[in-house]
Amino acid sequence: MDGPSWQKACLFNRAMVTPKRICPTPRCTVEIPAALDIEGLCHQHYLEKAFHQLATATLDFQCGRDIDDHAMEWLLAQVSFAVESLGQEDAQWDAEQRSMLLELILGIANLNEFMRHNKLVVERLR
Repeated sequence: MDGPSWQKACLFNRAMVTPKRICPTPRCTVEIPAALDIEGLCHQHYLEKAFHQLATATLDFQCGRDIDDHAMEWLLAQVSFAVESLGQEDAQWDAEQRSMLLELILGIANLNEFMRHNKLVVERLR
């Protein structure tokens, strides 16, 4: 016999439990929601990361530097994520975070429009 049956039951039950993932940001003890599993951050730290990425891309654009294609693709994907998140009634975003999601959508849309407009102006000057 390999061992007491209660040990086998404990091993079986442990394998069936999905461990909670906690946000890796220092001093944060908030669980990572399923919707942000890929990002690996809680709501608040996801928003901070997204706004930081937006600010970096906007500053690069304003200074005449090329915006990293991967960064812009990530930002545009966040628009889809934000719209989808806002449309879910069972989402765990509080009122302030929902407002920040709307601000994020607007900020990314503005940057995208500025970039498009700038490209058109440059093409006309050629």
